[in-house]
Formats: sequence, C-alpha cells, structure tokens
Amino acid sequence: MVLTARDKAEFFCRIADAKKVSDIVVLEVKGLTPIADYFVLGTCENALHIEAVAEEMELRAKHDLGIIVRRSGEARSNWVVLDADEVLVHLFNPDLRDYYDLETLWAAAPRSAWIEGALRAETFV
Repeated sequence: MVLTARDKAEFFCRIADAKKVSDIVVLEVKGLTPIADYFVLGTCENALHIEAVAEEMELRAKHDLGIIVRRSGEARSNWVVLDADEVLVHLFNPDLRDYYDLETLWAAAPRSAWIEGALRAETFV
C-alpha cells in the first residue's frame, strides 16, 4: 500500500493525538515551498513531552511505514522537527509555538485542524 503525503500527515496526527499533543494543525505547503507538501504542527507541554512524542513518531514510522524519520533540534531546545520526506512535523513548547507563529508565516497555506480524530479544513471569514 502506497501512502500519500496527506496519509502520512494524518498518521503523525494520530500519534500526536494519542500522546496528548495539543492544538494539532496541518498546513498544506505544497506549491509554496519545495521542502515539503505538509507541515504538522503540535504543542507539547515541555521538553520531556517533546522527546517522548518524537521518539514514538520515529519508532512508529519505522515499524508501521518502513520509513526512517530524520530529526532536527533537541527536545531541550523546546522545538524538534521530524522530516518524513514530504511531511515535516514541528513539535514545540507553547512559548516557541507562539513566538515563531508558523501558521501566520504560512498563512497562504490551506489549513486543517485535528479534531476528534480527523483532519477538518478550517475556513476563515
């Protein structure tokens, strides 16, 4: 079975949700940048939470999808990026998430929120 980039984004959202990551958002950046098709953003409580989530994502991606996820950053820096080719997962603490505000930086990207176990497109009036 071949997974689409959106399938991979949803895979990481499910893990984040199970690990109690809050405010999970997916930005579709395909066509806006050559580095990825989707960004998955999530807020973790602290560095230990970031580390636990990142490790689970790395392990599950290898075991369930057969892919190696590359990590940038360290949990103690309060921001880790996991690179799963066309999907980049950003795990932040609340302060850095607010400070860097990737949702505003990538405002041109269609945005979906993870709500009750599914991605739901957000529309803004």
